[in-house]
Amino acid sequence: MKVTDLHWLDEGKQDIIPGGSPMPVRRFLVIHFTSGATAQSSVNFWKTTEAKGASAHLAIDRDGSVIQCRPFNRTCGHAGKSKWKGFEGLNSCSIGIELANAGDGANEDGTAFGSHRFRCPAGVKKAKHKNGGPATWWEVYPAAQVAKCIEVAQTLVNRYNLDDVIGHEDIAPDRKNDPGPLFPMQKLREACGFRGLPTP
Repeated sequence: MKVTDLHWLDEGKQDIIPGGSPMPVRRFLVIHFTSGATAQSSVNFWKTTEAKGASAHLAIDRDGSVIQCRPFNRTCGHAGKSKWKGFEGLNSCSIGIELANAGDGANEDGTAFGSHRFRCPAGVKKAKHKNGGPATWWEVYPAAQVAKCIEVAQTLVNRYNLDDVIGHEDIAPDRKNDPGPLFPMQKLREACGFRGLPTP
């Protein structure tokens, strides 16, 4: 896998969401979960006015398939109000990856959500979030999805010499909890050449 001269991955599906601003310098990679049923359903939502500009560069489904929505030299609305290591508003300097995952919208019976209920293929697990709060049920990230996320992250870190790999929960801890306690953040970071868990 590599990034083309036009800032697209050379594999995966393109489902382009126009817009964004030029992003000449990329410093961070931010990991999220979609809270949705599939990667494609999240991309479809980002195209609506209801999304209010929310989007990400990539969406990775549970089977490891990748959808790219915007080139890496343009901003996406994935970080919102955020700060990390002296930077604020990380939309302007970060690449966003959204993983299809229900997060803490999972149920004990292995399903997620209510009126649009679906089954979590890798199961669910009860856990506490590092930012606090009671233990609740979270969707488990499938191995194929984690493996693809690591592969993509390594490609992006190497291509753009990124300074850090972090979660939305790290850059906006007062309002966000993704990718959550079941995502192997330390494993991802170490695969990309960073030590331990994110520290401000």
